[in-house]
Amino acid sequence: MHIIIAGGGIGGLAAALALRHHGIEVTVVEQARAFSEIGAGIQIAANGALVLRRLGLEAAVDRAGVRPQSYDFRDLATGRMLYVAPLGPAVEDRYGAPLYNVHRADLIDILAGALPAESVRLGARATAFDQDDAGVQVTLADGTVLRGDAVIGADGIHSAVRHHLRGEEETHFANILMWRALIPADRLDGLNLEERGNYWVGPGRTLVTYWVRPKNLYSILASVPATEVQRESWTASGDVAEMLASFEGIDPRARKMLEQIDSTFITGMFYRDPVDGWTDRRISLLGDAAHPMVPFLAQGACQSIEDAWTLATVLSQADAAGVPAALAEYEQRRRPRTTRMQAGARAMVKLVHESDPDRIAARNGRWRGTARIDPLAETTWGWVWDHDVIAAAAEPVGNVMGHTALREGKTLQRPEAQRAFDIWKHAFTPEDVARGHDGLRDGYERMLARHFPPLPDMEAAPFELERVPALRVAAPGTALGMPVDAPTVLHFHGGGYVIGSAAGSVNYAGRLAQAVGGACISVDYRLAPEHPYPAAIDDAIDAYRSLLRHGVPAGQVILSGESSGGGLALALAQALVRAGDPLPAGVLAVGALADLTLSGPSVRAFSGDDPAAGREMLTFLGASYFQGHEPTDPMVSPLFGDFSGLPPLFLAASEGEVLLSDTERLAERAEAAGVDVTLRIVPDSVHVFTLFPFLPETTEVMGAFAEWAKLRLSEGEAMSRVA
Repeated sequence: MHIIIAGGGIGGLAAALALRHHGIEVTVVEQARAFSEIGAGIQIAANGALVLRRLGLEAAVDRAGVRPQSYDFRDLATGRMLYVAPLGPAVEDRYGAPLYNVHRADLIDILAGALPAESVRLGARATAFDQDDAGVQVTLADGTVLRGDAVIGADGIHSAVRHHLRGEEETHFANILMWRALIPADRLDGLNLEERGNYWVGPGRTLVTYWVRPKNLYSILASVPATEVQRESWTASGDVAEMLASFEGIDPRARKMLEQIDSTFITGMFYRDPVDGWTDRRISLLGDAAHPMVPFLAQGACQSIEDAWTLATVLSQADAAGVPAALAEYEQRRRPRTTRMQAGARAMVKLVHESDPDRIAARNGRWRGTARIDPLAETTWGWVWDHDVIAAAAEPVGNVMGHTALREGKTLQRPEAQRAFDIWKHAFTPEDVARGHDGLRDGYERMLARHFPPLPDMEAAPFELERVPALRVAAPGTALGMPVDAPTVLHFHGGGYVIGSAAGSVNYAGRLAQAVGGACISVDYRLAPEHPYPAAIDDAIDAYRSLLRHGVPAGQVILSGESSGGGLALALAQALVRAGDPLPAGVLAVGALADLTLSGPSVRAFSGDDPAAGREMLTFLGASYFQGHEPTDPMVSPLFGDFSGLPPLFLAASEGEVLLSDTERLAERAEAAGVDVTLRIVPDSVHVFTLFPFLPETTEVMGAFAEWAKLRLSEGEAMSRVA
């Protein structure tokens, strides 16, 4: 087998080495006449280092580069530490390899030096690509024709091979310009720039800086809004004074560092959206040609290296006739992960370039919260680094994680359960993920509106619980003007305290109203990160007390919530007991998020198999809510509260969901405290299965809830009469 690789960058050279490692002949065609000292710093995390180790190159990278001890994020104006992601030995042990900072030219030298000279053709520009059932041919600018079994385009974001496959495509500009520079060590004396990722974030701008040669050369990436560079055209060279003007009044240490720059070059931050395919029979793509991404996960090089190993592995298992099928498998293994990486990198860009003061405060609060429950930053970086592509290439194709952190091959047993699974799976697009919590909100509302419209003949109207907005939903056939003392469900929607709304919950609210033969009031409590703890629980308490002031007897109220809303309903019940308020007739909590420390065993065990959420998503949402507050506070995590005196609980969850252990532990603690608990755990289903009216388990459990509620409400009515 003979593979032709167009492009002699990191991805092309890594692919050539991986292919040769697997016994496959390679020719790399690179239009540059020599490998030169171009570029600046890059990062090779454990996921890339493991491949370099297998290729026998890690020791050379270790000698050339630097092992940073942490990522330190500081406020650009004050230098105050905002967030630390530790690296060093503990993280090396966790992920199986170190993270390296290295000069791009040094890595290119290491990769190229490991290839025989005859495998690389410099000064060779590929201009045409053709294929038939027998193989491929590549025509070079000088008229030379090369023949082989496949062509791999590793020729960057402006790939000629990609253009051949897909034609003209839009390249998106992120409206950010990046100044890059390298500073010799002797100019940085006294600045205490340790061997760390020394990062500063400010309104709309960042400094990403680190050593790339040990105590020898320091790399700077300074990003600014595109509007701050006024010129008719952008060129490779940049004006240092122009760059410094964008960083006036910053942390003195960072300013002094920038003032040591002699020359710089400037580039725009461009990206392309994930595509639905990058392979046509014997022609495929790799690295930035396939999945160009913004640099803020520092994964461009590593994703190319992961591509290279996967490509070589699948081709090594095929003969010449099987090349098209092997390349299709290569793409199937790689595209879900790289799509997730593209979306995650854009989300990071958005996160660190916030300019609105309130959003900056929310981001910094989320970082504080993340540090409280994830001191090793596994939920931020683990999904990036904790991927052994060598092992993954030998596993079933379906084990690869997609952009919502779900195994692509995961399925449920029953068709109706799979339908619900697929609704969760496709709730968020890569674009939603790239937009952070704003995108997640839009995606969630879109899913609810599409799949759970209001019930026929259902009435819903705005309802103010004094300062807390809500929707009052009546059961179908029941007028909204029913007696004020009618049975009422006070419902709190799910969404991790960050997404969701009363409007999105009207379908479920209508079915809850139907179950109790009365009304459901769905509360629009304030959402994080704009409104962190205690906003949600304050709104919940105010909503309940206001409902009673409207004349609804406490004994005719059932608190309800799904996911985070279930946790909120339980926290509210505990608060009412402590305050001595009249208690509701009961609490319904489905798939409750009751432990925001995420210490439940199912959170780790089922991450990747639950389409609704995994550990990374729950950390993002939970930390957005409690921020600088203690997550073991029972008003944040009711699992840690006092269950004595609580009204009867109806708890439900699915066997395979990440929050299963939250529900199981809630039941155990409540029963130990003498609380009347009804527990339903259903098999082969999804998180908050009761949202899905077509599921048989929903019909069964909602029917059981209706009978339970009838009993509790009758008891509550009797107690109200006595009172």
